[in-house]
Amino acid sequence: MNIAVYHELPKGGARRAINEYAGYLKKFKNKVDLYIIEDNKNTSEKSFYSNITINLFTPKKWSGKNWPIRLYKDTIELRKLYLLNKRIAEIIDKRNYDVVLVSASSYIEAPFIMRFLKTPFVFYIHDPNYRLVYDPLVKIPHDIDKIRYFYEILNRKLRKKLDKKNISYAKLCLSPSRYIAKRFEETYKIPNTVIYYGVDTAFFKPGTGKKNYDIFYIGSYQPTDGYQLLKKSLSIMKMKAKTRILAFEDEWISDDNELLHLYQISKIVVCPARKEGLGMVALEAMSCGVPVVAVNEAGHKETVINEKTGYLIPRSASIMAQKLDYLLNNTSKLKSLSKMARKEMVANWSWEVNTRKLENLLKNFIAEQKYS
Repeated sequence: MNIAVYHELPKGGARRAINEYAGYLKKFKNKVDLYIIEDNKNTSEKSFYSNITINLFTPKKWSGKNWPIRLYKDTIELRKLYLLNKRIAEIIDKRNYDVVLVSASSYIEAPFIMRFLKTPFVFYIHDPNYRLVYDPLVKIPHDIDKIRYFYEILNRKLRKKLDKKNISYAKLCLSPSRYIAKRFEETYKIPNTVIYYGVDTAFFKPGTGKKNYDIFYIGSYQPTDGYQLLKKSLSIMKMKAKTRILAFEDEWISDDNELLHLYQISKIVVCPARKEGLGMVALEAMSCGVPVVAVNEAGHKETVINEKTGYLIPRSASIMAQKLDYLLNNTSKLKSLSKMARKEMVANWSWEVNTRKLENLLKNFIAEQKYS
């Protein structure tokens, strides 16, 4: 197949996942080209694709105070994004691809390119829905005046309308978990097919060195990632745990070898995110034989087997603290979870197996479009 991949994703689990899909599709003798909207031309992702076309787009930064910038972002900047998507669609259509794998946008969940593509495309949604306009955690601030408050309401309604309009052009929508598929269908009233993420079990594997960290957390300080829950848990633990916090606001690791090393030298990985769609961190950690303590919500229920590969717990700082204390003081249980976590990932979660499923689905979709 001749495949184009399009996305506007920020660095993170979703972007890692789409790269892995592309890399394995390429290994399976498909031609896979990436079209990406990015704010710079530096990329370490060339190995995943046959060719990469970077389309520069530098959004203005809004701190939450400068409202003229916010107005610019919601009007002129959004229009620029719309026109850029249109140009990219025209380029893709001229290059005779069999199918386009469209991924989500960090600006609006379903990207504008879906309105313009004439080439058959499949939309892969990594997150349950667009956080700004659907997620109740992203609330309108109470400390703004009435004009700005009503502007915010109007803006979110407009963005929701744009998002649903864009997604209405998709003939096939995919997601990486049953949880996301259900949320997607509830939000958009459109069917969704589950194609799970995978993990490179040959790369993400247990190490043999010393475990320097008791607890490893990777994510952000944002409420959606649950950092505050971990912070509170650490403060009430009986044991003083040596913790490694890898927050995107402070640093970003683009080298998988560095990330692998951090997993391998950690005893436990904590996944406290709210409504996590699936969670690459949990998969990679367990593949490295590192047990996961995750909040018993959403995608974690599909990846972590409670008391076998880790623990699924309520969103409670005290329970999290108790579970972490228990594991760090129970070496035999920690080893048992570690062994089972690795075994489960190798048996059921390889990228090769799940990308084959995606490849077959794309072939069937292409065939259906030719006869429709």
